[in-house]
Amino acid sequence: MVDMEHLTNLTKRALVSPTVLDMIELLKKEIVESEGPFVWRVLSEQLIGATFPRGILSGWIFVLKPDTCSPSHQHPNSVQYSAVVEGRGKIKIAEEEEEIRVFDPRGIQQVWYVIPKNVPHAVATRDRLNVVLSFHTCSSNELIEVETSSGRSRFYERR
Repeated sequence: MVDMEHLTNLTKRALVSPTVLDMIELLKKEIVESEGPFVWRVLSEQLIGATFPRGILSGWIFVLKPDTCSPSHQHPNSVQYSAVVEGRGKIKIAEEEEEIRVFDPRGIQQVWYVIPKNVPHAVATRDRLNVVLSFHTCSSNELIEVETSSGRSRFYERR
């Protein structure tokens, strides 16, 4: 079981890190030129300046385009812990769909989306970019995404 308090504190730390904030700004610029629905970077312990909680082996920053939907997909080799830190829209996990609730670093109770292995999920954004911090129980070079409709696999780690 992942220590959610540790993960929350790590995320709060990331959101005040100049290096992480610069990376988010670069991704926001990059998404404008991208043909895909999102762009990403690996979020390492070194960038945050803190260790991941036990069980978390990789971190990611995703920036999603406004008014778009990420393809429904699942991760056969990882549990995903995600916090939406900017944006609006809907998130669908398995058959449950809800309005996105944003992680507020100043708040007491934080919103985490915990997605078990092999559970389909997708995000439909609204009129602005969405920024998501996502943590996985596998290393960055092992993370596999399998698209629900096509069965196509993708590895995210840039080599």
